[in-house]
Amino acid sequence: MLSDENGYVKTILNLPSYLDTVIIDPAAIGLARNVSTYVSGGTINVVIGGAEGVSGNVIMQSNSEPSKTLNANTFSTSSQSTVYIYSKSDFDALGRPTNREEIDKTVDLAKLTEHLGNTIPEGRSVPVNRPEYLRTEAPTNLTITKTSDVWITFVHEGADYLNTLGYYTYPTGKKPASASEIDTVRVILPNASLKGSQGAGHMLMGDKVKIGRFKPGTSVGFVLIQNAFNKTDKSINYNAPKFYTDEQWNPEASNSLKRHNVLLNDATQRVFLVGFEDINRTPGSHSDQDFNDLIFYAQSNPVDAISPSGIPFVDTKITDTDKDGVPDLYDEYPTDPALAYNRYYPSKSVWGTIAFEDMWPAEGDYDLNDLVVSYQYKFAMNADNKVVQLDGAYKPLAAGASFNNGFGVQLPLSPATIRSVSGQKLSGNYISLSANGTESKQSSAVVVPFDSHKSLFASNPNFINTVQNSAPIKSDTAYVSIKFNSVLQEDFTARAPFNPFLISNQTRGKEVHLVNQLPTDLADKSLLSTQSDNSDVQRNRYYITKENRPFALDIFGSYNYPVEKKAIYDVYKYFSQWASSGGVQYADWYADKSGYRSNEFIYSR
Repeated sequence: MLSDENGYVKTILNLPSYLDTVIIDPAAIGLARNVSTYVSGGTINVVIGGAEGVSGNVIMQSNSEPSKTLNANTFSTSSQSTVYIYSKSDFDALGRPTNREEIDKTVDLAKLTEHLGNTIPEGRSVPVNRPEYLRTEAPTNLTITKTSDVWITFVHEGADYLNTLGYYTYPTGKKPASASEIDTVRVILPNASLKGSQGAGHMLMGDKVKIGRFKPGTSVGFVLIQNAFNKTDKSINYNAPKFYTDEQWNPEASNSLKRHNVLLNDATQRVFLVGFEDINRTPGSHSDQDFNDLIFYAQSNPVDAISPSGIPFVDTKITDTDKDGVPDLYDEYPTDPALAYNRYYPSKSVWGTIAFEDMWPAEGDYDLNDLVVSYQYKFAMNADNKVVQLDGAYKPLAAGASFNNGFGVQLPLSPATIRSVSGQKLSGNYISLSANGTESKQSSAVVVPFDSHKSLFASNPNFINTVQNSAPIKSDTAYVSIKFNSVLQEDFTARAPFNPFLISNQTRGKEVHLVNQLPTDLADKSLLSTQSDNSDVQRNRYYITKENRPFALDIFGSYNYPVEKKAIYDVYKYFSQWASSGGVQYADWYADKSGYRSNEFIYSR
């Protein structure tokens, strides 16, 4: 989702009822990643960024014990000959320097992060997209040409590790033969982790420290020590994996993979930026190779004391081909000004599941597997966060029934709102469509993705994929595209999964909905409050038994449904408690937890 003109993202999300914490990942330079937040009163109010780094409904990571401080100039050594200089008393409990200098007003941090986002954005491989930054002749260390003071300013952390940053020096042109020949490494940041991030830190963008005064002819190198900080006692594990700006000392076997940092010149801000990759780059090690796991910049006084020779420049040119205000780098439709990005429900990588009992208003065998449909919605959004188009994907997974059932979805829209519907799989003649593809004679828009589950399975047997040890049958997917006459407000996305329903045995009036969802205009309402159904129109109570049991379920994600003829309350131990409590107790009744279910009665392929 795109932020508004003030930099805020405001939205409504439909979340599983059992969730009380949510991880928010802005995936943007300068902002904490994977921030743990808590739900309060059905809402999450969080500010990520700004002067405090994070605030609001944030679950802050902290050290578990009071830290133990040592006297200044404490020396620690690894098994090698290098001496590490680190004074715990110069840092707070989570490793933020206490001797910080004032934020540099000469650097426009907003512009700087814009340049970085355009140059080494989150999740974009530098070897693929910016190979020039890794060429052999591109410098990786700072070269001091005049006697000068040098400062390091923290910009960003894009890692889950508690990484340590240190620096070392040697005369330019006289590089040590090996890392063990480095005389001294001085710790700059024992825990280079943003406040509020998964890595549990206190660092904020703009935190600035002086690292020393250097003579001309000095090379300043840096070392990242992977996940080395212990937040219990502030100690550093100097034997943890190390990645140096002098790449020949790094652990990869291939020379082409040894480089672990980029050094970039932002001439507009008069700073030199260093970006680290904090995971071994050998294939299979899960490195994303975006070189922004730690970003900081260096400045000197005099300002021209660091040599710019050969250092590549950051990319300050923002390309927006369709001129919709969204840079091509982040625009999923870079040549279409009407579209900017996609949103998904339940998510881009997760499909939801709807399961029905088709004997309504009777409970039948109550195995809730008579039709099981996996679904996903994609909302095509414009640069103003308005909905332009809705695409739905519906795939039957199982049909534990002798009936031939259809599947429909009622949208919270007038049929006139919709310009066209395409992609339905209709093989019968009991669904009547208007010219725009919605079902006719409906006051609210109804879309019927398929009218016969058997036609999608391309098979006519009963009890499809519900009998253990039977050969699984694959199904087709109905991909339905809905275009609107005008854009919809962003909160429309929070109405998903809308009002899905089963059409029992192709009898159009016999609809089965989720609890308390309204029947459509074409439903046979005389069936309400008959047999096992305990609907009460006056109380807006629909499709529920007197025991509070539903006739349909919507699961956020996958659902392991019962085998044929096994009632769901006999398979899932806490289903009845969940239902009778109105969903308050055991909201995770369907989870794969010890004691929650009888696995022998759950269908497996």
